[in-house]
Amino acid sequence: MEETPCGFNPRPAHQRDLAYAESFSVDIPPSPRYRRRAKGVILEELQRRLEKAGVWDWALEMEVRALWKYGVEPIRDERLRATVARFLGIVPLAFYTDVASKSGRFHPPWQRKRHGTLRSIVESCALLPGWARHIPEILDDRMEPDPRAVDLALAATIVSDVWKKEDAGDVHHGAEHGRVAAERWAPFARGEGLDAETVDAVADASVWHMGLYAPGWTRATVLTPITRLVNFPDVATSLSQLAIVYEGRTVIL
Repeated sequence: MEETPCGFNPRPAHQRDLAYAESFSVDIPPSPRYRRRAKGVILEELQRRLEKAGVWDWALEMEVRALWKYGVEPIRDERLRATVARFLGIVPLAFYTDVASKSGRFHPPWQRKRHGTLRSIVESCALLPGWARHIPEILDDRMEPDPRAVDLALAATIVSDVWKKEDAGDVHHGAEHGRVAAERWAPFARGEGLDAETVDAVADASVWHMGLYAPGWTRATVLTPITRLVNFPDVATSLSQLAIVYEGRTVIL
């Protein structure tokens, strides 16, 4: 079967959801540079897992490609990037399919559809590097963000929302999902050889990624600069009021 630019093997064109395809206002192909970067064993293994579960389709492929473009690949630290990518291969399948808000009270309309949780992370990752310029503790003398701080925040943004729901049974973790994800991340990352400081920084930011609304927060709680960098885009992209000023695109590649 012909390979797509990012290394995925989608269903034949005649089997794709044509209604979904026609909803694109502009079909923007990935750049040659992205085409080279995105191929790899990890993505192929993830695709096979999602295909086996019967959830892989062209729409999900687009969302996963966006996750890699804005979330995974921008992580400069090679070991951290690879660990996050492999972690995405073991998270619940629900992460790839569920809506971001079942109640409809939170998140803009396009995140309350299929793949909504995944989309919310992609959009947070897309905002995060720009937001890093507004966290004074991580800026150097030229007002440039510390690359390591951005790496840790991108990793924590991805980790924080992947365990909202278990695949087995009807188990939803609610506001505790950041803590649950951190508890799954820490032993996995240590097993991948990440140093304790990196593992703990990502876990801590995942636990507190909801900021003032994270379970256990009090006025005495000190949120680290990394955690605040994760929290701000997470809040911004979860506002239902975004629909007033922004029309969600079908795909943001």
